[in-house]
Amino acid sequence: MKRLLCILTALICALCLSGCSSVREEEHAPAPTLPPARAVYTAPDGDGFLSAVSDEAEYRVYLPGRNEPGLVSRNVTLEKAGLQDAAQTLLQRLISWPADAEIRQMITGRALTLFGDHPMEISGGVCTVNLSSAALQMSLSDYYKYCIAIATTLCEFQEINSVNVLVADQSIGLDITGNLPMGTLTAHPGENLSVLWEQMESRRTPLGEDLSRTPLSAMATLYYPLLDGRGMACATRMVNFEGQTPGQLALGLIRAVSETRRSLAGGQSMPELESLLLHEPVTSELEDGGRLITLSLREDAESQLQAGGADLACTVAALTATLTTFIPGIAAVCVRIGETPITELRTDRFETVINLGGLVEREAAMTFLMSSVTVYLAREGVLCECEKPVSLSGGDSLRAQLVALMEGPDPREKEEGITAPLPETVHEDDILGISVEDGTLLVNLSEGFRSEIQGQGPEKETLACYSMVNTLCRNTGLRRVRFFFEGEQVEYVAGDIYWAGEFMYNIGLAEQGLG
Repeated sequence: MKRLLCILTALICALCLSGCSSVREEEHAPAPTLPPARAVYTAPDGDGFLSAVSDEAEYRVYLPGRNEPGLVSRNVTLEKAGLQDAAQTLLQRLISWPADAEIRQMITGRALTLFGDHPMEISGGVCTVNLSSAALQMSLSDYYKYCIAIATTLCEFQEINSVNVLVADQSIGLDITGNLPMGTLTAHPGENLSVLWEQMESRRTPLGEDLSRTPLSAMATLYYPLLDGRGMACATRMVNFEGQTPGQLALGLIRAVSETRRSLAGGQSMPELESLLLHEPVTSELEDGGRLITLSLREDAESQLQAGGADLACTVAALTATLTTFIPGIAAVCVRIGETPITELRTDRFETVINLGGLVEREAAMTFLMSSVTVYLAREGVLCECEKPVSLSGGDSLRAQLVALMEGPDPREKEEGITAPLPETVHEDDILGISVEDGTLLVNLSEGFRSEIQGQGPEKETLACYSMVNTLCRNTGLRRVRFFFEGEQVEYVAGDIYWAGEFMYNIGLAEQGLG
């Protein structure tokens, strides 16, 4: 009897696993698909969004307390939405929260609102918030504490780990002269706000002393150009400055942008941006308020940047975004080639930005900002995680995630042996529809897509299938994917994989560490 049970168990296991082929079966066996016995899904015609995943989500807002040394939290329930919409809604709830016996009233008179048509940017784990000028009614210490509350609240989202706060597109200085940068903030739940403010005050240049002789170390958001004119991305780094004049701050940031770009965008051949400067950055006052920083570059700056895979327009946008986000009071940046100001930012991938008088304002520069998604490409027969740029709205777009996967590896990734798991001949048009239903991702692909997978043969079928499954699941938090071809489910394509079932997120088929 015991022998019979062992035989039956072995047969059952064999039947369960017979629907999947494998690459390196002994190490990376893909999970079997689930049979479609009770599935009643309809192939999507068109695209859906992640807001369809669930109805509500719980968050906390953090506010300065009336009698507490730290922040006071309140629970809120929001309708589930994409990250951008959810974060902006939560921020709106925070700035409109009424004072009570425990919550301090930070502003009297004008209500605090968000500034501009796009008051929030989220990219690379960094969220930048733009408040209206009503925020200037607060004292410097209250403003700083309120910014800590904003950062702590927004870091409730797993995708956000640091926050910048601007007022009407400008960074606010935290000393009387308006020169001390606040820098990029992180969450501080449970910490004493007065102690945090004292630490910030300790960085000030004492009145009457020379700003250029007061060194500074601060967290900054560094925007850097992506390879081949794909826009710009950002990352946070601790930056050391020799002094606190706007020129010294600008020079320190420019050096840090070069280092960050080389380490994160694979541009080892990109020249040091500082080496392209004819002289140190020059700061002047604008007639309508705010400061201007002028950067004068060598005549061969554009060709030097191109040799390193960097686009001039994206580089100018990245420097403008970096300087205006960190340095207090900077309203615009002027970049010159020799003595000639750059009056337009022209690139193949973005609409041309016209700079009146050669002045690039932050709002114009931010049109080049990209978000990113994690895609699963292939290396040595297994999947590996890589980050790909997408538009700011693309992070919440199911289609954009698959399109980023279809683009395959960039030149740097190819040098590292990374290959495309999907056929190079499939494109966005082959995605007929993609949506979410009952927690399952539904993907409708073209007949041409099916034929190309079939043409690759069974040895590449597993990586092709799970590159899509893992990419979608990794970026959405869902765990099941179902495929259709021209609106119909197909049982077999190139080999033994049973495509008519539900595929589950399979991290066992991937090696991490490249993202």
